[in-house]
Parts: sequence; C-alpha cells; structure tokens
Amino acid sequence: MILNSFLIIPLFTHILNTKEVSIYLIALQILNLICTLSFDWIAKAIVRFYEKYDIQDKQEIFLSSIFWIAVVVYIIIFVLYFLFKNILISNFAVTNAIFGLTILLAIPCGIRQALYQILRAKNYYMLYTGSIILYQFLFIAGFCGLVNLLPNASSIILSMLLSIVFIDIYIYRSLGLKSYLKFSFSKKILTETLKYSIPLVITSFCYWALFHTPKLVFQNSGEYLNTSVLGIAWTLATNTINPIASLFMFVNFPVIIKNFEHNKSIKIYITSLLQLFLFILTPLLCGVCLFTNDIIRIILPNKYSMCTELLPIFVIIIFAHEMMKVINIKYHLHNKTYIETLFGVVISAVCCLLYLYLANLTPAKAAYIMLAAEIILISANIIIKFNNFNFINYKKTLLTASYILLISFICGFTANLFFSGSNYIICFFKIAAYLCMTYSILYSFRKKILL
Repeated sequence: MILNSFLIIPLFTHILNTKEVSIYLIALQILNLICTLSFDWIAKAIVRFYEKYDIQDKQEIFLSSIFWIAVVVYIIIFVLYFLFKNILISNFAVTNAIFGLTILLAIPCGIRQALYQILRAKNYYMLYTGSIILYQFLFIAGFCGLVNLLPNASSIILSMLLSIVFIDIYIYRSLGLKSYLKFSFSKKILTETLKYSIPLVITSFCYWALFHTPKLVFQNSGEYLNTSVLGIAWTLATNTINPIASLFMFVNFPVIIKNFEHNKSIKIYITSLLQLFLFILTPLLCGVCLFTNDIIRIILPNKYSMCTELLPIFVIIIFAHEMMKVINIKYHLHNKTYIETLFGVVISAVCCLLYLYLANLTPAKAAYIMLAAEIILISANIIIKFNNFNFINYKKTLLTASYILLISFICGFTANLFFSGSNYIICFFKIAAYLCMTYSILYSFRKKILL
C-alpha cells in the first residue's frame, strides 16, 4: 500500500482530470462501505472465534457456517445496492460502468478479507505479505495497460478487480480450503457471531460516515477538486500508516486471542505491542508532518497543493485511529464491543450534522472536525478501564512516546539543516536522511525507549 501511494496515486493524478479522480474516489468509498457492512465484520469474527472452535476441534463447521453467513449477507447487500443505484448515479456523478464494476469488485474484495483473516488465524504471515506485494505490482501493471483503452476512472476500478481476483485464487489454492466449504451450518455460531459483530458493523459504519461524508457533500455539490483533494490526502495518509499498522494487528491479534482463550496474562504483551507500534510508526508520522511540502511537491501536480495542509492532519488522525484499535482490544476480548459503538454513534452523528449544515464547509474545516472527533474518541476509550479491562500500562507507553517524539523532531531539524532547497533530489535525500537517522538512533537506544 505504501508502494500504491507513491506510484499509483501520482500516476492517476497526472493522467486523469479532477472529476475522474473524484469519481474513482467516490466509487472506492462506496466499495469501502459495502465491505464495511458485509465482509469486514465477518472477517473479524473469524479471527475472534477461530481459536475457540479450534480448541473444540470444530474448525470445519465454524468456517462453513461463516461462509454461508457471508453468502446471505452479500445477497442482501447486493439487493440494497441496486435499490440505491439511481441515487448514486444522479447525485455523485457515478456512471453505469463504474457502478457495475464496483458491485463486481465487492465480491473479490470480500473474499480477500475473509481469506486474510484465515491467514491470520493460521499464522501464514509470509503468504499474507507476499500477496499484498504481488497485488500492488499487478494493480500498477493493470492500470498502465488499461488506461489507454479506458482513459477514466473505469481503468483503475477494472485493474483493481482483475488484480484482486487473481490474488483470491492464489491465496485460496495456497490454503487448500476445499474441505471446509460444505453445506454445514450452526445456529449457535450464527447467534454468537451476530452478537459479537452487530456492534462492530454499527461502529464501522459510524467511522466510515465520520471520515468520508465530506467527500460525498462536495461531490454532490459538483466541487470535484475538493472531493479529489480530500480523497488524495486521505489515501496518502492511510497508505503511509495502515500497511504497518495492519500488519501489527494481523500478527498480534490472533496471539492475544489465543492467550486470552487459554487464560494467560496479556497485560505485558499488549503494553509492549503498543510501545512497539509507537516505536515503528511515530517516525513515519513525524516525517510526513515535517516534510509535507516536500512530499506533495515531489509526487502531486500543482492543482493538488491544498493537500499540503490536509496531509499532516489526516496522518495524525489515522495514526491515532490505528492506535485506538490496539487500545480497544479489551472490548473484543470480553465481547463488549457495544461500548465502542456508543462512542462512535454519538461522535459521528454530531460530526455529520456539522458537515451538512456548517456554513462554507471547506476541506480544511472538515479535516479539523475529524481531528477533534478522533481526539475525543481515543480519550474516551482510554478512560474506560474496568477491573478486567486494564490491559495497558499507559505510564510506560507515554514515556516511550515522549522519547520517540523528541528524537524524531531532533533528527528532522538536523535533516533540514543539512539539506536546504526545493530541488526534487534534495527533498528525496532529506527525507531519506531523516528516516535513516531516526531509526538508527531509536534502534541504538531501543532498550531504554522500550521500557
């Protein structure tokens, strides 16, 4: 995904006009919403309960039940999607071609999500990493091959579709899951899955509305540049933080679940996980904030210069949101995800009202509303500490964060001193020097920083 940010995004922002970019971004958010309401919560249920049914030697009935739940859910989403087709086409400039490709893309995306969670449960980390890298290269090759045949947003969506289908087949064959897909179903598994997942669906929808409603507002008003600027800045920020943050959760969440199901202590493990999260991702966060002008100048056309103001805000939001996922593991372990849902509903409802009724809404105003919401969300979730929810030593974590921030800013200041100028090569070496210095110093003092 980092490769996607620094190759694909500059490529299609230079080739496509702002309207086509905005249509692609809206289609991507529609796809994101479909996956949020359907396959994402099913995938999380796989991770949460796989170990439990593995202990009971019921993996086959569990995975078969999950498969048929997914089939039914997708049929419902498919019907609802077509009911709202005219609204999408008439209000958000989504064409029939984009509409059709997006609904088709939802199927392989959902399958990929489920397969990735099985990889998590089975600890197939190399297959997971390899499939992501392979997808990026296929996506880039597909876009470059199709852009001359379909010189609009359709070329991006179609290249995504073909790449993901290939990856799904590759992972499915590597896992050899044929024996699991039988006509088996358990009402108990359905009940347990829905009880755990319904709050997750509501929470995910609230977060989707919080972060993506402004793009819909601008697109509906025909402000395609504002839609594109918001979407490009958000995608750059997401693809900078999410790949590593997702890998953290991919590797560690099944381990935490396994230890919890076997009644082992997990406080030290989760605290160390949060410290390591800060250790690796904070320098990236600071790098984007310190060198935003250089990054935007190198990779985007001048018409997207507004991204310079938005990118630091969005990268902070996404960093905090991914960190909140570690903090909120406590809700998943105790099946109390409705607590997070309550916060999500209230905060997102207030923010969406602001997006809709705030006079002279701009991309910057929308970004600051999101930032305020994220600060409130993460603060509220930290405060919730019941006796059996106390899985993190925040004093140690805060001290670790302070050391890392201090070192990152000193290295950033030093890099700016030695590399002055706006030349693309100088900008590149400045950022590279900052990252090398920061991670070298952090690694040298890792035993003191990771207390």
